[in-house]
Amino acid sequence: MLSTQMLKYLLSALKPALFLTLLLFIGSLGYHLIEDYDAIDSLYMTVITITTVGFGVIRPLSSEGKLFTIFLIVGGVIFYGVSINSIMKVILESKFRDIVEKNKMEEMIKKLTNHYIICGGGRFAWAMAKEFEKHKLPFVIIENNPESIVSKTEHKWLVVDGDALQEEVLITAGIHKARGIASVLPTDADNLFVVLSARGLNPKIRIETRVSRESVRSKMVQAGADKVISPYEVGGLQMARGLIDPDIAEFIEVLFGRKDLGLEMRIHTITNEDKVVGSRIQDTSYRKDGYIIVALKRDNADIIFAPSAKERINLGDQIFLLGSRNHSIE
Repeated sequence: MLSTQMLKYLLSALKPALFLTLLLFIGSLGYHLIEDYDAIDSLYMTVITITTVGFGVIRPLSSEGKLFTIFLIVGGVIFYGVSINSIMKVILESKFRDIVEKNKMEEMIKKLTNHYIICGGGRFAWAMAKEFEKHKLPFVIIENNPESIVSKTEHKWLVVDGDALQEEVLITAGIHKARGIASVLPTDADNLFVVLSARGLNPKIRIETRVSRESVRSKMVQAGADKVISPYEVGGLQMARGLIDPDIAEFIEVLFGRKDLGLEMRIHTITNEDKVVGSRIQDTSYRKDGYIIVALKRDNADIIFAPSAKERINLGDQIFLLGSRNHSIE
C-alpha cells in the first residue's frame, strides 16, 4: 500500500508526463492535418520541435505549419518549465520536511529525562525498542544507516541520525539526562568506544552492551559497562534450558513477558509515599491486589528470593513483583 508521501511524489511526476503526452498527441495530429504527414513523420516532427533538437524539417512547411511549429516550441518550453518546477518542488518540499521533522525530533529529545538510549539500528536494537514501547518507556535510538531495520520501520520512534561514536551525537540524544544506554553496534571495538564515551559523559548512567567475543567482556567492564551480554551465550543457554526442562523455560518466558499472558515482572522501590514502610509482607495488600512478591533487595545487600511473610519492608527496599500488567501498585 502506497504511503501518502509516495502518492504525492507520483502525482507530482504524473503532471509533466500527462502534459508531454498531450503535447505529443496534439503535435502529431496537427502535422498530419496541416502538412499531410503520416503517423511516423508527424511524431518525428513533433519530437524534434518540442525538444528543440533542430534536425530539420522533412519538407518545407506551409505558413500554417510554421505557425503550428511556433505553437509547439512554446508548448515545449512550457513543458520544461512545468517539469523543472515539479522536480524542484518535490526536492525542496522533501528537504524542508526533513529539516522540520529533525528540528521537531530534537526538541522532543531535549524534553526527555530518565529515558533510555539505544546505539545501533539492527535486530537487537529493534527488539529493545519494541520492549521499551510495550512498557511505554521513553527512549532514543542513534543510527546513521538508512538501510537498517530501525530506519525502515514504520514506528514513529525518536531517532538521532548520527554516529554513536561521536560524543556530540550522544549529547544530542540526551545522555546527560538519560537513565540508561545500550550499545548494540556490530563490532566490539565500536561498543567499547561507546561505553568509554558514555561513562565519561555521565558517570551515573547505567550502561549495557553486547560482545561477540568473550575475551572482550572484562575490557567492557573495565571501561564502565554495568552489564555485558553475549547474544550467543544467552541464546545457547535458553535453547539448552528449553531442551532440559521445557516447563521451566516456559515459566521464564512468562516472567520476562515473552509469552503474552497478561503478566509482567515489576520492580518497585519503596519510598516515603508508600504506606507499607515498616510493615511485614503478610500485612501488605500486594497479594490481595494480585501480586506475588518474588524477591526483595535491600540497599547494598544480596537479593532475598521468596522472602518470608514476616520479613519487614524498609525504606529504599526494592521488591520484585509478578502480576497482571493492568494492575497498578499502590
